[in-house]
Amino acid sequence: MDGDKKDVVRKRGRPKLVDDAARRQSILRAAHEAFVELGFSRTTTALVAARARVSKRDIYSLFATKTELFAAVVTEHRHLILDLPRPAGEDLPPLETLVRIFRLDIDEAAEFEREAILSLIVRESVQYPELSDYLYETEIIRSREELIDWLKAETLKGRMVIDDPMVCAGMLMDIVFGALLPRRRLRHRVDRRQRIEHIRKRLEIFLRGIR
Repeated sequence: MDGDKKDVVRKRGRPKLVDDAARRQSILRAAHEAFVELGFSRTTTALVAARARVSKRDIYSLFATKTELFAAVVTEHRHLILDLPRPAGEDLPPLETLVRIFRLDIDEAAEFEREAILSLIVRESVQYPELSDYLYETEIIRSREELIDWLKAETLKGRMVIDDPMVCAGMLMDIVFGALLPRRRLRHRVDRRQRIEHIRKRLEIFLRGIR
């Protein structure tokens, strides 16, 4: 009988774990939509709670502050910005590796998501420097550092000749993200494909310059 009771308790406990994970994802989706649409200042936890169909208490049980919630949204979409570190043993040509690192191979739906999260980070970091500081201090965003580490590793392997990885990492990020954040919104697939081709050509020029 005691064994049966333990089994019942165990079975009752499992759904709650699933519910917590589902609740967290629902909150992050609602927060992402709200931050992109309204910005950091106009997004409230009450609004996020209403959109996610949870209580404010549910949100604060997972995220202590709105800043922490914003950081979690960025973390959730960080894979769309930079794909580092790379898999062990990867042996692709440098250009193709850079294409994968900067996620230039994603589909159109993912491109829209990337544009939204990049624009959100840039826009809110300008308006709220303390938000940007938090993202860097907690190492939620460390794209430049990860890219520097990769360039150093490539140099040690003899695949690249780089005197200053920090400068080169900055150049690569300017090449790619400068193009991915255009002054005008791209509405046509042709424009998006052309943009990716232009970035590839710029990366080719960079690689020729360091050989």
